[in-house]
Amino acid sequence: MWDINTKSHQRLNELEKSKYKLKSDILEKKRDLLHIKTNQNPLALERLFELSEVLQRTEESEWISSSMALKAARINKEFLKLFDFKGDGKAYINKEEFNRLHEEFIRIKFEQNNI
Repeated sequence: MWDINTKSHQRLNELEKSKYKLKSDILEKKRDLLHIKTNQNPLALERLFELSEVLQRTEESEWISSSMALKAARINKEFLKLFDFKGDGKAYINKEEFNRLHEEFIRIKFEQNNI
């Protein structure tokens, strides 16, 4: 019985990783399309997509796995401020930092939509 639960848990982890990989791929394709279709600032768009990805992963969570948090930090070291690592394999979301990043996302999105 334990073996079935372990395999199920491993499969769920694999599916979770696949889900985030697909979301990331979709975001990359959307970014590429925007770069092609518009004359918008590519650096602002890059920042917008970075923020979008990290905010999506943390939006309705109190914590995410430490490995997912480190992945986000590889995208941009600034995202380390978003997480509080407790040593239990979890990275707890700093709500103040989340709100700051969310406000920045909204500001950049508004600016890009006005171009």
